[in-house]
Amino acid sequence: MSKPDFSSYSIEELLDCKQNIDKDRYPERYREILDLIALLTQDPKIKSSHDEIVFIEFCEALRDDLRITLDDNLWPILKLFSKRLRDSVPSTFQDQVCPVCSGDLHITQRFGAWEVECQTCDMVYSITERHSSI
Repeated sequence: MSKPDFSSYSIEELLDCKQNIDKDRYPERYREILDLIALLTQDPKIKSSHDEIVFIEFCEALRDDLRITLDDNLWPILKLFSKRLRDSVPSTFQDQVCPVCSGDLHITQRFGAWEVECQTCDMVYSITERHSSI
């Protein structure tokens, strides 16, 4: 199998490779990907794009976790009957930090969606829960 030329990859492609590569089988390729990401993110425009992609992927993973977590599925119902829960957030969001800067995340609910905000990075992402029909 020929070795890919990662130097021609975009930041999006490199992040995808970083997430999907078998690090144990190809440690040298993984290291090359990390080095190229570090090199590319020295450019402020590419760094901004990189940070946005990382933040969005993190929030999408939270959406998936929110969907499959049992207590979070019961949370909207329990919230109706508990004053204490009305100002709380589902456990999926608890103890999470920004994947870009490790800063605190501010979670609010607006119009049926959860807004995940990092004020340090100045990023906001709206998570609308996906409900599956049985």
